[in-house]
Amino acid sequence: MRITDARLNAKDYQAGILTVSFTNLASYTQNVTFPEPFPVPPIMNCEIASGAGTTGRFEARPINVSAVGWTLFILTTDAAEGPDTWSNVPVHWIARMPTA
Repeated sequence: MRITDARLNAKDYQAGILTVSFTNLASYTQNVTFPEPFPVPPIMNCEIASGAGTTGRFEARPINVSAVGWTLFILTTDAAEGPDTWSNVPVHWIARMPTA
C-alpha cells in the first residue's frame, strides 16, 4: 500500500509509541486503546524499538485486535534465558484499515 496525501487525510491509520517497564518477567501484556476507534479491526504491527541490554531476546506482537484497541504481548524468544526487567523500553505500533 502506498501512503499518499489522500490516505493520510482519510485517517485510516494510527500509530504510536508505548514505553514499557516490567520487573522479573518472561512475558508481559498491556492493553492499548486506539486514539480514535476504527470502523472494523485494523491490520496491526508492533516492534521493540531498542536493542539495548537483553531486549534482543524478546519479541512483540499485537493480539486481541478490535476496532477500539488491542493488547501488546511481549515474550522472550528463549525460555531458557528466564525472566528479565525492562525500564522505559520504547515499542512502536501502527494500525491501518484493511484494503479491499
